[in-house]
Amino acid sequence: MTVEMVPIPHRRPISVREFDALPSDTGHRYEIENGLLLVNARPAPPHSRAIMRLVFQLDGQLPPGWEAFAEIEAELPVGRSQRRVPDIVVTQVDIDSQARIRSEQIALAIEIASSDESAVRDYATKAGEYAANGIPHYWVIDIVDLESIGLTVYRLNNDTGKYEIAPRMTGVVQLESPLPLTIDLDMLAGPRRDSGAGSAGATAAIQTTD
Repeated sequence: MTVEMVPIPHRRPISVREFDALPSDTGHRYEIENGLLLVNARPAPPHSRAIMRLVFQLDGQLPPGWEAFAEIEAELPVGRSQRRVPDIVVTQVDIDSQARIRSEQIALAIEIASSDESAVRDYATKAGEYAANGIPHYWVIDIVDLESIGLTVYRLNNDTGKYEIAPRMTGVVQLESPLPLTIDLDMLAGPRRDSGAGSAGATAAIQTTD
């Protein structure tokens, strides 16, 4: 949820009811973080490009019944950050009639870390929140250095309720969870290339993880 012309004070206490009553706005992205209103500008072009290209890669590989959505508001009932807007979520349910996606419907949440500030939030704060709300798979894609885009994979350990973290990967990566996927990280940045210039799994060395 965001607001149109009159700015709302950043970092003021806000309830879920107040947050859900905010008018819509396309100029900012609002979330609840630790009971406070978090106000961010819309993603800058490199961030927006990475989201768009990753959704394209995902949707080209997801089986029928699965879909990737960009910037869908999520309900996180556990904890004090009850409204978040992951950069991308992957789900296998139809959410067209819902105002927001519920945490139990999210098979995979993805955040794009494009600055040092967002990296701290994505690697630490949101990882703890998403694990506490039972989201089984979480990725952080780091585009702070566009010459070395990296993916860190988090997988929920159901016994501990915490994420197990795989080593950071670069290049073309193959993953088996939550579904078999091949992601070309280098294709997430830079000017648009011709379709024949490269594709996931084409020429780069492939890294794999469970």
